[in-house]
Order: sequence, then structure tokens, then C-alpha cells
Amino acid sequence: MTNRTVEAGTIIYEGGKDIVASLDIVAKGVIRASSDYCTIDLPAGSIIGIGEFPKSEYIFTYEVVEPVSLYSYPYDSEASLVALFKNNAKLLSTLVAGCIRFAHKMQAAVLDTMEFARAEYARVNKALDEYPSLAISAGITPQQFDDVKALAAPDMLDKARGWHRDFVEDLQANEAKFRKEFYSIPSIGLGIGLTVNMYALESRDFMAEVIEYLDSFIAGSRGFLNHFQAIKERDAAAESASKEGSESSGTTDESVSGCLKAIMSFSSPDHELFDRFSLELAKFKKCSDRYGSTDEVRKLRRDMSADFYELYLNVFLKAVNSDWEEIPMGIKLFLLFGFVDEGLAGKENTSKLIAIADSLEPCSDRRVFTVFEWLLLVYGGKIMPSKNEFDLDYPAYLKELRREGSIKEADEKRLLNSDIDRLRFEMKNIFMIGNRVTFGRITTFTPIFDKDNITKPLELSYLNAETINNEINRIRSIDHGAFCRQGVFTMPEAGVNSFFTNDEVLPFVILMPNIGSRASLWQEIDSKKRNTPARMIISIFHTETLEDTMIRLVGEFRWEMCKTEQGVHWNDVTDPSLTAMYCDYLQFYRKNSAISPEVKEKIQISLKNNANNFKKVFVADYYAYIKYESQGALRLNKFARGILFSFCPLSKSVISAFGDNPQYTQLISKREMELKQREKLLTNLVSKIEKSGHSVPDKIKGQIKQLQLG
Repeated sequence: MTNRTVEAGTIIYEGGKDIVASLDIVAKGVIRASSDYCTIDLPAGSIIGIGEFPKSEYIFTYEVVEPVSLYSYPYDSEASLVALFKNNAKLLSTLVAGCIRFAHKMQAAVLDTMEFARAEYARVNKALDEYPSLAISAGITPQQFDDVKALAAPDMLDKARGWHRDFVEDLQANEAKFRKEFYSIPSIGLGIGLTVNMYALESRDFMAEVIEYLDSFIAGSRGFLNHFQAIKERDAAAESASKEGSESSGTTDESVSGCLKAIMSFSSPDHELFDRFSLELAKFKKCSDRYGSTDEVRKLRRDMSADFYELYLNVFLKAVNSDWEEIPMGIKLFLLFGFVDEGLAGKENTSKLIAIADSLEPCSDRRVFTVFEWLLLVYGGKIMPSKNEFDLDYPAYLKELRREGSIKEADEKRLLNSDIDRLRFEMKNIFMIGNRVTFGRITTFTPIFDKDNITKPLELSYLNAETINNEINRIRSIDHGAFCRQGVFTMPEAGVNSFFTNDEVLPFVILMPNIGSRASLWQEIDSKKRNTPARMIISIFHTETLEDTMIRLVGEFRWEMCKTEQGVHWNDVTDPSLTAMYCDYLQFYRKNSAISPEVKEKIQISLKNNANNFKKVFVADYYAYIKYESQGALRLNKFARGILFSFCPLSKSVISAFGDNPQYTQLISKREMELKQREKLLTNLVSKIEKSGHSVPDKIKGQIKQLQLG
């Protein structure tokens, strides 16, 4: 034991730095224990260190508030605490009471710190909710901050509110009585039991857990909060600068408030078309039930939609030859979102659309496009038009017209090279049909932006290239071969005649100008070229959960790509493939004696829910596979799981998280053997190329990297 006196203002121990090695009895004076989130005052009779972990860094910083006298004892284990009580039997009641008092204060500090954690979590999530709208308003493309959204809520800390809280409260409330009649009993065991249990039940371990949570949460959200604050300041500055002369709606651009006039002025469409559309729009606005099912209203929507696309073509052809920055805002909104009237859109929504249009930036990897950007590529001949509803691409469509006698050979050649005719073909198919499909309610669809169709705030439903790419990359991190197809590598100069490769070709995603709930795989390849990107379409304002939509979309692509690669053998089980094995499994599940009656009943229900469509059943299973099974939550029967894992294997990083699951043990072992065989083939190939005196091509290096992912 040592005795010392310490002056006020002195830091005895510094939290997170000094190591706990002593128990210090406060004989007189006051010491303040503090962390970043709470403080506790320790008067005479308290013991410094009893709320800490021996041989670990101090949780709290201990600072002298009033000059103190301390008696210090070595502290390296629970045995040290026993020795302290045995050596100070006369002070037993004082020490026990001091420990209980400290535990009571510690408990209050824990609860206060938990409330701070909850408040901090709520503050960050409120900022996350406000951020998309604020970013768009400030002219910034919203980022995703998925890592911040994934931070755990402090709900797991609720265990602090247990029966032990009442126990400590009651001990503290009856301190005077217990010190006289209970703590004064000369029992070392009683003193030790009460003291140790104060921390086993409540404070020491749990305070450390709460602080650890807060430190982690604050560190994880700091970058987002700094970014959010900067955006707030930018938005406030922009709002302040635009107040003078602006209306409450924030839409001062005449091309927006008078969009139809701007369209007429900008593109000079056919007067008959323009007048007809203007009249139809006026009737539509006045209609009490714009989306009703009467013949008159349905005809109005149909006629107005047809004229809308003709008007869009006129505006597009003028915009093609204009600098985007010089195009009036109203025209931009028309091209991007189908905006034609501020009254139909609503002033607040119009302001949001303007902010989104201002923040739009081209996709850096040119994989995600607005419909305007996509039509530009088709019109410029950089991309061939998409297939029509009869699965014919543009050249095949023209050949069919010539075969029918609708056009002559000279017409076919002219139309094939005609920019405007390619554009019309694309608008008639992927734009007009795809726009209606992604909207989700085909019978009531109109291509005009209308606030009546908004079921989710625009800032929350808006999709951009970054959002789409992040979701595709997340799926690829689970199913890394989702967009791979077989290719052939040749290098005759190195003696390599053919080597089969897995070539990844990421899809094109086109954002349809509507507020919709669906997405669709338009085509899995371009024409008959298997090394071309798929074409997927989705609403630019998507009202459903994007994660769920994209998983199902990739599942649909998996199925259709397999059918394309297998050709006529797509359901031939003698040529094993994803589609063939799934069709066999679903067609003959009733006769499979290895499937239990309970599982057969579930398969029957799944088939019924999906209209006995094998593809739809597969997509539903693929969704469960990616969303749940990849997280270790089993949802599939062993037959479906086996087929999926064989043809859509999970990546190594995913497998490592639940590789000991017995349902996957054999599947993983088989997969590892396949990877070793593939690795051997690649090693031999690399060796052969290097021995021939050539460097290894990037394509083969990519195959090696892909193999490492699993």
C-alpha cells in the first residue's frame, strides 16, 4: 500500500492511454471520472479502478476536482480486490457503500450514454433521409453511403434496462439503513460478493460496450456528416442567392412555366400536331378522373400518348444539333422526364426535377443512360437499335418487310443506313413499349409526368448511374459470374489454338422517363453476338426497392442468357445447363422420391404462385439465393440450392462467411475441385505462353483474377 496527496486539476490516469495497475481508495476529496460521453464524481470512500479492467487501458480519465488523499493497492486480478477488503476489514461498510454508490452512478452514466447513442443514430439517419433531396437541390449528384446505412442501430444496448437496474437502485436508496444493519456485518465474503456483482451485473463491461459502439459509429459516420454539412451550407448559400426576384416555387425559367410554348419555339413542330397535342393536354388536365377506365378517357390517353412521341421526335432532332448547356430547362425536363406542364407536375416537384436535371452527369463507364442519351447513340449509329416486340433486330426487321413485299431491296439498303429511320424504330420499340412496361400499370399509362403518379418522394425514388452501378456491383460481389459468358482465346504465335474463357460483359441500363415500379430485361445480347451487352430498362423514378428489382432482373438475365447459349438444347437434360436442370427438377419433382412431401408441397405452391412458369420460379429462387442464402439464411430446398450453386456459384468471400454450413459442405468441395482444375489449366497456359517468349495477354491475366474471386 502507498499513500499520496494530489492537488486539484491533476490528471491521475488518462483514459485510453494509462494501464490499470492499482486500486486507489479516496480517503478525502473528490475525483471526476470522465469519458467522451459522460462524467462521474467520486467522493471520499470511492475506489478508483474498481470500474475498470486490470491490465487494460483505463476507460475513464480521472482528474482531481478537490485535493485528494489516496491509498493505493496493486490490482492485477480479482484476487487483488479480495486482498483489499481483507486488509481493510474496519472500512468494510464504507468501501461496500462507496462501490455501490459508484455502480449506481455508473449505471446512470451508461443509460445517459445509451440515450446519446440513440440520439446520434437518429441524427445520422435523419440526415441520410434528407440528403438525396438536399444534394439534388444543391446541384450535386447524391452519393450512396451504403457503409453508413449499414451501421448497426443501438437497439442491442437495451439490455441495460434489466432487473439489475432496480437492484442497484434499491441498494443505493437504502444506503443509510444497509450501512448500519447490513454492510457493517464483519463478512469479507459479503463485501466482495456485493462489490464484484455490481460490475458483473451492470456497469463496467456494459459501459465499455456502449463506448466501443459509439466510437465505431461516430468514426463510420463522420465522413458522411462532414459531406452533409457542406451540402447544407452550399444549398443555403444557393437559396439565399436566388431569393431576390424568385417565386416560392423556385421555377423562374419561362421555358418551364410555359413548357408547351418553349417546345413550339425550340423545335417548330408541325402546327397541326402541336395544336392537337395542346388540346388533348388541356382536356387531360380538366378530366376529373384522368386514369379512369371509360372509353372516352382511355381514347384521350391513347391519342395524347401517340402525339407525345411525335412531339418528342421533333424536339429530339433539334436537341441533337444543340449544345446541351444551351437548351432551355423546360426542354431538358421534357426530354429527360416527359415534363410538359408545371400544373400537372406540381411546383414542388418541378423544382426537384430542375435540380435533378442540373445535377445530371454522364455515366463515366457509359453503361447507364437516360433515354435521351440512349437515343443519341442510336441516332448517331454508335449502337444498333434494340429488338422489337417480335424479337427482330433492325436488319432482320427490314428483311422481313422486304420478304413480305412491303419494301424493295433498294429501300432496305436506304433504311438500314438512315439515321432517322433507325431512331424511329428505336422509339417505337424500347422507348414507347419499354416506357409503358416499366411504368407498371399498362392500361393507365401516359408518358407525361403527372404528380398523381408519385407514390414515393422523387428524391428517394430517383435513380442515377452511380446508384445502378453500385447495386449491380453488389450482386456481382455475391454472384461474380452473373454477367460472364463463354469466349475463346487464341494465340497461334504461342501455340495456343483455342482456350475457353469466361468473359464478363456488363449490361446497358436505360432509364425510362417515368415514375414506375418495374424493370425489364429487353434483350440479353445484341443481335446474335454473344459478346455484346444485355439491355435492361427501368424507370428513372423507381418506386420499389432497387435491391429487390435488380436481383430479379439479373436472375431473369441468367435464365435468358443460358437459353441463348444453349440454343435448341436449353431444356435438354442430357446437355446439362442451368435451364435444363431447373426444368427437369420442376417437371419431375413429384416423382422424385428423395424430395419430402413437405418440400413437394412448397414446390407446388411456388409453381402455382408463378403461373407454372419455370422461369418465374427460377427468378424467385435466385432472389432468395442472392438475398438470403448468401447471408447464411437458408430458404431453398437442397435440389434448388444444388442447381443454383453449380451454375451460379457464390464468390469466395461469401462462401468464407458460412463455409461450415453442412448444407453447403459438399457443394463447396465440388466447387473447389473445379477451381483447382481451372487453375491448373491457366497455369499451364501461362507457362506455354511465357516459354514461347511472349508476354501474358491482359485477357488471361483477367481470367486469373476472376479465378481468385471464386
